[in-house]
Amino acid sequence: MPDHGETTDIELVFLVQERDHSAFTEIYNRYWKVLFIHALKILKDENEAADVIQDLFTVIWTQSEQWHIESNLKAYLYTGVRNRCLKAIAKGNRREAFVDELTSLFKEGTNATVNELDSRELEYRLQQEIEKLPPRMQEVYIKSREQGLSHKQIADEMGIAENSVKTTMHRTLTSLRTKLSPFLSLFFF
Repeated sequence: MPDHGETTDIELVFLVQERDHSAFTEIYNRYWKVLFIHALKILKDENEAADVIQDLFTVIWTQSEQWHIESNLKAYLYTGVRNRCLKAIAKGNRREAFVDELTSLFKEGTNATVNELDSRELEYRLQQEIEKLPPRMQEVYIKSREQGLSHKQIADEMGIAENSVKTTMHRTLTSLRTKLSPFLSLFFF
């Protein structure tokens, strides 16, 4: 089995598309722990978090020939975990975790009675709007809200100015609030 320890993420993606099992194993070993922690933070349940990660990697391997990464691998994996967590929550498995996630998203400038949310509908609409965001906004949002990085850490990681991160995050949250406000007005007072 070849050692892919020095192989870049992009090279690993191409190798996995060619059904290279050792490249797939390297991606799994590189990212399993951080993805598990990310899923655990959202779901607050170790078994569900492990299931989400297992599902993500199963889909990647079984559909590897159609696998296309539009941004970087890490952002792709985090988005995949987030989407699967939100689906698990929408199924009613972890409604309180979903409410916590929404509360953190809307805590700036929104006084909400979160207990009255129709979580499935709101989750669906939120997910739609996140997917419509430009790639840079998605990446900054994921790094800030899901990975818990500071603006400075995001700026260093992305090679951009800290003020650019602040502006992008502000615009992202404003955009999400604006697009979801007609729906949210039904639930927040």
